[in-house]
This record gives sequence, C-alpha cells and structure tokens, in this order.
Amino acid sequence: MKGSEDMKIKTIVLKYKLLIVFIAVTVTGLAFYFLGAKKAWDIFGAVDTASAVALAILAFWGYLEYIKLEDEIKIYFLTQKDKKRIDTGISILRKYCTRSEVLGLLGMLQKDTKGRFNIRAIKDTSLLELFQKIQKGDLDYLEIPLSAEELEQFEINHQTEERA
Repeated sequence: MKGSEDMKIKTIVLKYKLLIVFIAVTVTGLAFYFLGAKKAWDIFGAVDTASAVALAILAFWGYLEYIKLEDEIKIYFLTQKDKKRIDTGISILRKYCTRSEVLGLLGMLQKDTKGRFNIRAIKDTSLLELFQKIQKGDLDYLEIPLSAEELEQFEINHQTEERA
C-alpha cells in the first residue's frame, strides 16, 4: 500500500513541478526579505522581487522544453532476425512524432501505392510506449521492428548499421 502512495506523491510532484518551483522560490525570497522588513512597502518589494526571480526561472524552463520539441527524431527499421538497424532516411520533429504522422511518412516509402502496408508492430503497445518516450524527451529515435517480409513492402536505399 505504501508503494502506491509513494507513486501518487511522485506523480503529483512531477505533474506540478513548475508550480512547486514557483512557490518555493517565492516563499524563500519572502522569508529572506520578511525577516528584515520593517514596512509594508518592503514586504511588497519582497513579493515583487521573489516573484520576478521565480517567473524568470519558469520562463527559462519553458524555453528549454520548447527547444526539446524542435529536436529531430530519426526513424529506423529494426530487422527482427539479425537486429540490424536500417535508416529510412526520414526524420520528424519531436512535437509531430505521433503514430499517425509516422504511419503517413512510412506510406511514402512503400513500393505498392495501391494498398496499405502491413506492419505487425504497429498494433503492439510497445510501439506506443516508444512514442510516449519520444514525446516526453526520453528517447531521440524511433526503431520500428520488422520481419524480412514486412521490410519487402518498402523501398529503402539507405545505410544499414549494426544495432548497439
């Protein structure tokens, strides 16, 4: 039972970390100024200064998050048999790296344009977890596992490399 409570607390902290930082910096600034403040104007000045510092930190943090969304995510095929990574030659911005966008891009690589390609991994939840990791910034590439038969559906003229 304690483990689930710890997870709830961790989830809340992660969800509201920016608000917690803002409150902590503001309260710290107020504490330093308030201990020496004699007039109401000093208290208002302390709130103003502490809030400005907290907002500057939050603005910088938001800028870093925005920059992360502009990262390019390379898309690879990973052969199931010999675990070779095949560069598809396609990359996508992290903020657009969703299942539907990637499927649309893969449609540009298929040999037969009359039908739809078939990849078993698309229906697997592990691929969805990869998309979530990419969206959160925990992963900087997408590897789609394919069998040899599935790989034949695509026209790829790029380098093959050993997966580390």
